[in-house]
Amino acid sequence: MTVAVDFREFTPVDSRGDLIRRVEQAPIEHAEAVLAAYDLLQRLHEKGLLDLLNGLLSAGDTVVNHVVDVVSSKEMVTALRIGLTFSNLLTLIDADALHAVIAEAGKETPSLLALGKQAASKDARRGLATAVGLLNVFGAALSKQQTEKDR
Repeated sequence: MTVAVDFREFTPVDSRGDLIRRVEQAPIEHAEAVLAAYDLLQRLHEKGLLDLLNGLLSAGDTVVNHVVDVVSSKEMVTALRIGLTFSNLLTLIDADALHAVIAEAGKETPSLLALGKQAASKDARRGLATAVGLLNVFGAALSKQQTEKDR
Protein backbone atom coordinates (compact mmCIF):
# COMPACT_ATOMS: atom_id res chain seq x y z
CA MET A 1 0.00 0.00 0.00
CA THR A 2 1.28 3.45 -0.83
CA VAL A 3 1.69 6.26 1.63
CA ALA A 4 0.84 9.79 0.59
CA VAL A 5 3.73 12.21 0.64
CA ASP A 6 3.14 15.67 2.02
CA PHE A 7 3.51 18.27 -0.67
CA ARG A 8 5.72 21.17 0.33
CA GLU A 9 6.22 24.22 -1.76
CA PHE A 10 9.88 24.89 -2.52
CA THR A 11 11.02 28.38 -1.68
CA PRO A 12 14.54 29.30 -2.69
CA VAL A 13 16.93 30.56 -0.03
CA ASP A 14 17.21 34.00 -1.63
CA SER A 15 13.50 34.54 -2.15
CA ARG A 16 12.15 38.06 -1.80
CA GLY A 17 10.30 37.24 1.42
CA ASP A 18 13.40 35.75 2.98
CA LEU A 19 15.48 38.76 1.99
CA ILE A 20 12.91 41.17 3.45
CA ARG A 21 12.82 39.16 6.68
CA ARG A 22 16.61 39.18 6.92
CA VAL A 23 16.76 42.94 6.32
CA GLU A 24 14.13 43.55 9.00
CA GLN A 25 16.02 41.38 11.50
CA ALA A 26 19.45 42.76 10.64
CA PRO A 27 19.21 45.84 12.89
CA ILE A 28 18.30 43.60 15.81
CA GLU A 29 21.02 41.02 15.19
CA HIS A 30 23.72 43.46 14.13
CA ALA A 31 22.79 46.68 15.92
CA GLU A 32 26.35 47.43 17.06
CA ALA A 33 27.80 46.83 13.60
CA VAL A 34 25.11 48.97 11.95
CA LEU A 35 25.78 51.83 14.39
CA ALA A 36 29.53 51.54 13.77
CA ALA A 37 28.89 51.65 10.01
CA TYR A 38 26.76 54.79 10.41
CA ASP A 39 29.51 56.37 12.51
CA LEU A 40 32.11 55.49 9.87
CA LEU A 41 29.92 56.94 7.11
CA GLN A 42 29.48 60.15 9.10
CA ARG A 43 33.23 60.54 9.63
CA LEU A 44 33.92 59.83 5.94
CA HIS A 45 31.35 62.49 5.04
CA GLU A 46 32.84 65.04 7.47
CA LYS A 47 36.34 64.54 6.01
CA GLY A 48 35.02 64.81 2.45
CA LEU A 49 36.15 61.31 1.53
CA LEU A 50 32.70 60.30 0.32
CA ASP A 51 32.79 63.20 -2.16
CA LEU A 52 36.28 62.15 -3.22
CA LEU A 53 35.20 58.54 -3.74
CA ASN A 54 32.11 59.70 -5.62
CA GLY A 55 34.32 61.81 -7.89
CA LEU A 56 36.70 58.90 -8.47
CA LEU A 57 33.79 56.67 -9.40
CA SER A 58 32.43 59.33 -11.74
CA ALA A 59 35.80 59.83 -13.40
CA GLY A 60 36.23 56.05 -13.68
CA ASP A 61 38.33 55.28 -16.73
CA THR A 62 40.10 58.64 -16.67
CA VAL A 63 41.55 57.97 -13.22
CA VAL A 64 42.49 54.40 -14.10
CA ASN A 65 44.22 55.52 -17.31
CA HIS A 66 46.15 58.23 -15.45
CA VAL A 67 47.28 55.80 -12.73
CA VAL A 68 48.34 53.28 -15.37
CA ASP A 69 50.32 55.98 -17.20
CA VAL A 70 52.10 56.99 -13.99
CA VAL A 71 52.84 53.43 -12.86
CA SER A 72 54.07 52.31 -16.27
CA SER A 73 56.44 55.27 -16.66
CA LYS A 74 60.15 54.54 -16.85
CA GLU A 75 60.81 56.37 -13.57
CA MET A 76 58.19 54.41 -11.64
CA VAL A 77 59.35 51.06 -13.03
CA THR A 78 62.91 51.91 -12.01
CA ALA A 79 61.78 53.05 -8.55
CA LEU A 80 59.80 49.83 -8.05
CA ARG A 81 62.76 47.70 -9.14
CA ILE A 82 65.11 49.54 -6.78
CA GLY A 83 62.58 49.28 -3.95
CA LEU A 84 62.21 45.53 -4.48
CA THR A 85 65.98 45.10 -4.60
CA PHE A 86 66.45 46.97 -1.32
CA SER A 87 63.56 45.16 0.35
CA ASN A 88 65.12 41.82 -0.63
CA LEU A 89 68.44 43.01 0.75
CA LEU A 90 66.83 44.15 4.01
CA THR A 91 65.37 40.69 4.59
CA LEU A 92 68.89 39.26 4.50
CA ILE A 93 70.37 41.64 7.10
CA ASP A 94 70.82 40.05 10.52
CA ALA A 95 69.05 42.45 12.89
CA ASP A 96 70.98 41.16 15.92
CA ALA A 97 74.34 41.77 14.23
CA LEU A 98 73.24 45.25 13.18
CA HIS A 99 72.10 45.99 16.73
CA ALA A 100 75.45 44.79 18.09
CA VAL A 101 77.38 47.03 15.67
CA ILE A 102 75.28 50.07 16.62
CA ALA A 103 75.62 49.31 20.33
CA GLU A 104 79.40 48.91 19.94
CA ALA A 105 79.64 52.26 18.13
CA GLY A 106 78.43 54.05 21.26
CA LYS A 107 81.27 52.65 23.34
CA GLU A 108 85.00 53.36 23.14
CA THR A 109 86.37 54.62 19.83
CA PRO A 110 88.26 51.84 18.01
CA SER A 111 91.90 52.30 17.05
CA LEU A 112 92.98 52.70 13.44
CA LEU A 113 94.49 49.22 13.59
CA ALA A 114 91.16 47.73 14.76
CA LEU A 115 89.35 49.59 11.98
CA GLY A 116 91.90 48.29 9.46
CA LYS A 117 91.31 44.71 10.62
CA GLN A 118 87.56 45.15 10.22
CA ALA A 119 87.96 46.79 6.81
CA ALA A 120 90.19 43.93 5.63
CA SER A 121 87.47 41.32 6.24
CA LYS A 122 85.86 39.68 3.23
CA ASP A 123 82.38 41.03 4.06
CA ALA A 124 83.65 44.59 4.60
CA ARG A 125 85.47 44.53 1.26
CA ARG A 126 82.32 43.24 -0.43
CA GLY A 127 80.32 46.07 1.17
CA LEU A 128 82.93 48.65 0.17
CA ALA A 129 82.95 47.33 -3.40
CA THR A 130 79.16 47.59 -3.49
CA ALA A 131 79.27 51.12 -2.08
CA VAL A 132 81.85 52.18 -4.67
CA GLY A 133 79.76 50.55 -7.40
CA LEU A 134 76.69 52.46 -6.21
CA LEU A 135 78.71 55.69 -6.23
CA ASN A 136 79.69 54.94 -9.85
CA VAL A 137 76.05 54.36 -10.81
CA PHE A 138 74.94 57.60 -9.12
CA GLY A 139 77.86 59.50 -10.65
CA ALA A 140 76.96 58.25 -14.13
CA ALA A 141 73.33 59.28 -13.57
CA LEU A 142 74.40 62.75 -12.39
CA SER A 143 76.71 63.10 -15.40
CA LYS A 144 73.90 62.12 -17.75
CA GLN A 145 71.56 64.59 -16.05
CA GLN A 146 74.12 67.39 -16.38
CA THR A 147 74.69 66.56 -20.07
CA GLU A 148 70.94 66.75 -20.74
CA LYS A 149 70.73 70.13 -18.94
CA ASP A 150 73.57 71.56 -21.04
CA ARG A 151 71.77 70.80 -24.31
